[in-house]
Order: sequence, then structure tokens, then C-alpha cells
Amino acid sequence: MRYPDVRIHSLELLDARDKKHRSRLASLRRSPSVTVIDTLTEQLAELNEIRRPPLSTAANRARPVLLAPGDNVWVYYPWRDTLVRTLREKLFIEVRVSRNNGLITPAEMKKFARVRIGVAGLNVGNPAAVCIALEGGGRKMKFADPDTLSLSNLNRFRAGLPDLGLNKAILSARQVLEINPYAKIDVWEKGISRETLDKFLLKPRLDILIEEMDNLPLKVAIREVARKNRIPVLMVTGNGENVIIDVERFDINPRLPLLNGHLKESIIRRIHGIKPPTLEEKIALARDFMGARFLAPRLRESFKFVGRRLAGIPQLGEASFLRGAAVCFFARNILTGKKVVSGRYFLNQSDFI
Repeated sequence: MRYPDVRIHSLELLDARDKKHRSRLASLRRSPSVTVIDTLTEQLAELNEIRRPPLSTAANRARPVLLAPGDNVWVYYPWRDTLVRTLREKLFIEVRVSRNNGLITPAEMKKFARVRIGVAGLNVGNPAAVCIALEGGGRKMKFADPDTLSLSNLNRFRAGLPDLGLNKAILSARQVLEINPYAKIDVWEKGISRETLDKFLLKPRLDILIEEMDNLPLKVAIREVARKNRIPVLMVTGNGENVIIDVERFDINPRLPLLNGHLKESIIRRIHGIKPPTLEEKIALARDFMGARFLAPRLRESFKFVGRRLAGIPQLGEASFLRGAAVCFFARNILTGKKVVSGRYFLNQSDFI
């Protein structure tokens, strides 16, 4: 059996009209290891149903959509060793996000699709990136994370045992490209440093930053650069089974205090302290970064036991999926011009019990 390079996160788009592509396609189709998936007939049927709904006029239904020779491509996913036939980009998008219609307007979809979104930290950031991709947003994204997927991540990360050891940015890029092969993902598998903050945010410039890094000094520093360059920032925090969403509209107010003033100057000074913090100090800073009073009682209590009875800060799968949905909601509404004000928002499942 052939095992793909774990660093691979790019695919091949192959057009059967191109001589070189035809040769590559023939080679792939001859390979006994390659899985071939061809549902083009079903995809065309879906396209016809979208354009010719069953209750539309008889005259409309009588004019079926026919595909031209260039209206389909083959996509080869090397990490899956799988070849898939699908519609060309414009038709593909029309079918894939068709169930958005009626909830998101065509004009909003165009705005949401053409923006550039950065995700720094792909543990919490992963469900947000995947949700945005599912809704057809941010077809140009940057993913940054130096960490790899571990077994203990699988209580909340949308992945499985075959993905263990993969870099989270690469894994997230693969997941997005499997949803939309036309997406453009810039992967920073070594993560971000102080020296590369400007490049990540500005080359090319992001329209919004989703910040979910664990590194506290970088969390502060990247906000300072974003504020200077008027880039809005979203951060969502798991709060037990609940969710806290921080919206910083630096694009509207470049004088906005970090985390809308919830991040106190005394905490920033401790984060930027001359001495490296001890483990106990790191745990306390992680708690105080958000503000202990905003945390659910069980989560707040658990900080006493991190490093003693607990290996890390507790997180739940249900909160992970809520976080992804919440970030997608706020990102879409900000990027499509809705009036979303800066502030701290709460989504509390625990209020229902």
C-alpha cells in the first residue's frame, strides 16, 4: 500500500480537454490504488432541479440544462488517493450552496465568498473554518497552527484515528478542500511568530481574523497589529458547554481597547513580563485573559486542578461545534455589511436546564 506524504494539502484539477491532463487522468485511472468517484449525472440532475424547480412552469421545466464539454473537471486528492468528477467552479458552487438560497441572498453570498479570512489556531478555529467553507464563504483563507492532532483532541476535533499526527492547519486545509476543491488555502504549518504577524495579516491583507491561538503574548500582539491595520477580529472561547464570542471591530474603531476592555492592562503587563511564567502562572493567565467572572462555575473551578488532577483545560465537543457555528455567523454578518457591534456575546446552553 502507498502512503501519501503527511505534508500534502494540495490537489490536482484535471480537465479532460487538455492533452497532458488526459494522460494524467489515464494514469490515475489505471492505478489499482486509486478510488474513482463519478456522480456527474446526479450532479447535473441536481442542477436541473435547482434551475427548474418541480412546481415551476411547464415551459421552464421543458428546457433542461445540458453540460458543455468544459463544464466538468476531475479532482485528484492525493492524501485520499481518490479521483472525483465534478462540475466546473461556477456550476459547482451553484449546486453546492443552493440550500443557502432563501436564507442568504445572492449578493450576500458573493460578498461572503470573495473575502479573505485568516484563522490563527486550528484547534478551536477548525470548526469555524469548516462551517465557513460549508456555507460558501471565504474561498481564500490562511490557516496557521504549529500543532499536530493528538488522541486527546478527538473529544472535540472533527477528525479520526487515521488523522493522528497530522498538522492541524494541514488537516483543516484538507477538510476545506474536500468541501470545495476550488478554495485557495495558504497553510502556515509552523504557526505564527512575532516576526511574521505582519505578513500573515497583510500579505495579502485579511478581511477578518479569527484568533484562536494558545500563545498569550501572540494573542495580544496580533490584536495590536490588527487594530493598527483596521482588521476586525473574532475570538470564541469554550466555556464548559457554553460559548463566549468576542467581536472586535477594529475596522470601525481603531481605538477600541483590546477585547473591548475585558483584557485589563494589568493582565497585559503580566503576559509581557520579563520573566517566563511558571506553569501555575500560565494557567492563571489563561483564566484571567478571559476574565474569571465570565467563566462557567465548573470551568472556573477546574483551573485549580490543571497540572495536578487535570492534564489540560477542559473542553467539550458540543461547545466546539457551537463555537464553529457562532464564529461563522458573526463572520458572515460582518463581512456582508450587517451592523454587528463590538462586544462580548454569550451562547449559554446551560440556561435551558
